[in-house]
Amino acid sequence: MTNQPRARALRHLSVIAVSIVALLGGCGDGESATDATTTTASPAAAEPVDLSAAEFEDLTDQTEVAVQAVDNSFRSEYIIVKAGTTVTWTNKGRTEHNVLPADDGAFEPIEVQDLEPGMSASITFDEAGDYPYYCSLHGTRTKGMVGAVRVVA
Repeated sequence: MTNQPRARALRHLSVIAVSIVALLGGCGDGESATDATTTTASPAAAEPVDLSAAEFEDLTDQTEVAVQAVDNSFRSEYIIVKAGTTVTWTNKGRTEHNVLPADDGAFEPIEVQDLEPGMSASITFDEAGDYPYYCSLHGTRTKGMVGAVRVVA
């Protein structure tokens, strides 16, 4: 003796499963995976960081400037220096930090392994301009642990 309602339900499920497989199989373009071309998406150019509201500290009388990374902030966040000035970031906090340019390629980033607690790393800024930066562990390009170096001639 067979259970007809159960057998009927299994047939319906089988038909649905075969239909789904057929539909998904029809989504391919016929190329094998080895023939497919891989493309890489490029991120859209990021909007420039707005520094109009930032209060910059004038340190143009110094040739070497210290910035501290403490917990979730840089001290001093926004500084003005002369071209040729070396800025040294020192991690005075308990957590790792990095210093990444908000504008890709603006300067060589300081990576986490170079700015662990107690460590320091330096960058010399030779060209005039604004160099916004951030710690990717505690912020984004525009919020959180951010700062900027404004270099004047």
